Amino acid sequence: MDEPPQLQRIGHWRMAVWALRVGYVAVLVAIAGLFVMWAGSTSWVLAAGEISWLAAVVVTLTGFLWARHELPAPRPGVRSMRLTLIHDSVHARPSA
Repeated sequence: MDEPPQLQRIGHWRMAVWALRVGYVAVLVAIAGLFVMWAGSTSWVLAAGEISWLAAVVVTLTGFLWARHELPAPRPGVRSMRLTLIHDSVHARPSA
């Protein structure tokens, strides 16, 4: 990925990456909630997954936009940053 090197040092970026990871788990919980609901049980698992996913979306978007705002003047495009966000969320980085 051709991400700006300073992007990993921005706290809002790390927040967006972790919120997206939490969003992945929330989607899995919502899918499990669908199966539980189809099996005839209550839909509280589905509701918990949906609410968690919505919260993760808000935090991810906020962190993404703040991180983009903190980058210096020739900022990368939204599309390339979005792909970088997805890449960073599924690939662990070694700690420095």
